[in-house]
Amino acid sequence: MVVLLSFPLTVTTGCGKQDPPEARQTPERPLGELRLAMRKQKWAEAWQYSDAVLKAHPDDADAIASVAMVAQHLEKPNEVADLLTKACSVESFSNDGRVRQAMIALVGAGRLYDAIDLLEETIEAVPSRHATRRWLYDLYINSGNRAEAIPHGRTLVRQRQFDTKLLLSLGIPPSAKDDLGSTLEMVRRNPDDKRPLLRQANKLLNSGEVDEATKLLQQITGQHPEFQPAQLLYAMALAESGDIDAYEQWLSKQDTSSLDTKAEYWIAKATIAAAKKDPQNALRFYWNASQRNPDLTKPWSSILKLANDLKIDSPDQISSITDRLESLQQIRSSMERFDQMGSISRRLATDIAVELEKLGRLWEAEAWASIAMTLPRDDTVDVESVRAKIVGQLTGQTPWQVSEGRPDLQSELPIEFQ
Repeated sequence: MVVLLSFPLTVTTGCGKQDPPEARQTPERPLGELRLAMRKQKWAEAWQYSDAVLKAHPDDADAIASVAMVAQHLEKPNEVADLLTKACSVESFSNDGRVRQAMIALVGAGRLYDAIDLLEETIEAVPSRHATRRWLYDLYINSGNRAEAIPHGRTLVRQRQFDTKLLLSLGIPPSAKDDLGSTLEMVRRNPDDKRPLLRQANKLLNSGEVDEATKLLQQITGQHPEFQPAQLLYAMALAESGDIDAYEQWLSKQDTSSLDTKAEYWIAKATIAAAKKDPQNALRFYWNASQRNPDLTKPWSSILKLANDLKIDSPDQISSITDRLESLQQIRSSMERFDQMGSISRRLATDIAVELEKLGRLWEAEAWASIAMTLPRDDTVDVESVRAKIVGQLTGQTPWQVSEGRPDLQSELPIEFQ
């Protein structure tokens, strides 16, 4: 679907082998000796001074980065990544270029989630670093971890740091055709961390390959039981397979209080309730899922089906839910067409803005209207008035999802459905 920021999986290395240096005593000025050896491109000799430099200059980011450069020429990718990360930390993440170098080094060593942790620390220290937040968003998206990506994407939109790629990736999940090469390569380089396989597990589950997805998620959760995105996807895979015993065994090991806010948790519970022929609880659980993430179509379509099966008579609620589901489906269809047509259609971008405004996703709607205004003119599309209508409803306090006046957005299951 959307090609997001990509990161190289190679780290530039030095030239060939060098003769081993002569053993020598630690000099009084190890940093000077290290840099002298660097100028002579005697990398192995320079490395001999690395420990002394780090001991003498523990809070000097430039000195630490010099040692990292030596490690890079000696093809020590993990040392490069660790040293650059340390350099970023000692200077309180103030150097954008260094943060980017460290991120690339970590990704190149297959340490995706160490790179993510670095960027999380950076924007916690300096929340206004929009470029860094975008790198973080793209890393999360490319790793298949949309749940962690979305809050950062929404922040970027509210801060008007968006483009069409960001808006498309916010609106529609990755395609089943997406290339998994980079994440698989990271796991090959760093087999001690299987979390990047989450993206492959997502793809398998979305393609209906439930058994394969389940096996892969068992590997991830076995190695990283604390990794909640994989645990939630594992629960959905177990529920989808209809293995009630395995699901309940999984559930017995979870701290459910930490899962209550996750739509996936409630979708899995609803799927299991339906498998147990318990439609009333299935309806309640799907409703909970819809309120945790009203942008998902599965809870809404399932609610409509169950309401019909249970012969629930609530025309206003049913109409509101039907309208939301149709808008969500229309938005996805329009976004996919917009992407396929080269992201240049003013009409489609405006249509997306209109549907988002109907749903109460005003910040996103305004962003799409703004994008539409930059696209080739189409005299049949009055995007200016569309944007003006949206902007008239926005204030600094407007939530991402406006729920006021929307009967389909209420935390408790409607009385008519009980």
